[in-house]
Amino acid sequence: MVALFLIVFVGMMGTSLLAPLIPFYAARLGLTPEYITAIIGLYALCQFVAAPLLGQISDRWGRKPVLMLTSAGQCLAFAFLAFTDSVWLLVLSRVIGGVCAGNLATAYAYVTDTTTPENRASGMGKVGAAFGLGFVLGPALGGVLAGGETLMDGNFLAPALTASGIAALAFVCAALFLKESRKPDAASKPMSLNPLGRFDVVAGNRDLLLVLVLAFLLLLASSVREATIALWVNDAFKLSSRELGFLFAYTGLVITALQGAVLGGLSKKFGEENVLLIGIVAYGVGLASFVAMQSIPVLILGTTLNAIGTAVFSNALPTVSSKLARADQRGLVLGVYQSTGSLARFIGPSFAGVIYAHVAITAPFAFGVAVLAVGLVLALVIRRRIGAARG
Repeated sequence: MVALFLIVFVGMMGTSLLAPLIPFYAARLGLTPEYITAIIGLYALCQFVAAPLLGQISDRWGRKPVLMLTSAGQCLAFAFLAFTDSVWLLVLSRVIGGVCAGNLATAYAYVTDTTTPENRASGMGKVGAAFGLGFVLGPALGGVLAGGETLMDGNFLAPALTASGIAALAFVCAALFLKESRKPDAASKPMSLNPLGRFDVVAGNRDLLLVLVLAFLLLLASSVREATIALWVNDAFKLSSRELGFLFAYTGLVITALQGAVLGGLSKKFGEENVLLIGIVAYGVGLASFVAMQSIPVLILGTTLNAIGTAVFSNALPTVSSKLARADQRGLVLGVYQSTGSLARFIGPSFAGVIYAHVAITAPFAFGVAVLAVGLVLALVIRRRIGAARG
């Protein structure tokens, strides 16, 4: 588990190092918010296509080869981004990066291979903590390396090359330290290249279907926020690259603290489905605060509540999904779960930029609140069904 923690941490650090800066790569090329968020959504679309396939590959040939291959791909994607001087090169970089980012499902599958059902939430929390810790250090380092007085005049070459080097380090960690958790199984179900066709794994499993629908709604709301938060912070508060990086780092710090030390115990005591309700409410209140008032204290408060919700979502949703899956389909199911989230992250940003530019800069946050309200109702239904099944 230590090796997996290191791989996820290093990989996420490389990715998050550029997370606050990607919209401004596009802006420097003359793109408007509608196209900037569409490029953000393209990354998620590639995750949607790749995640279940990577999950199936890991079910058949093992987790380690997938984690190695995708780390190498991320290294290449960041290298392309370092020298981006045209829209097509930016798009190519995001396509490669999105495909390789589908490896999180494989990391979650590794956890299910090496933990018991009783300890799975704790194992998922450790992966989430690695994810969050990488997100703490990455944006802060990216902001420092970019420098500049504003987000539009930072030096993006240094952060991109650093991210490429960090991804290369993740490849080395996977190659040298990760022990395979699953024996190759060439006799497993033939792989499908149809991303929608893989959703037949939920056929006949109504509870799993409801969890995936809930995941779609929650991640749709969060994706709208993620696609526009950097633009909103720049337009509303005129933060520098360094300040925006520290804001993202603070988000990661909250996520890491909760997932590493709190959520595992809460999930064991109260159940993931109950903790999930708290996360939905916290995220919704955070988004509503952005709509109601624009000030630095409100920005910090809303960011804190969003981080709490994100920590809960990323821990509870895959844990519940894995518990509802058959042992020989966990990689596939978690790939479908990640693909569901990626589909939400493609759809959300695709129109978030439009309402940001043509309705109001806080309109995406208001939309997110409405979606979370629907998700809260569905989460209550799921809690009742799980309680009935246990009783």
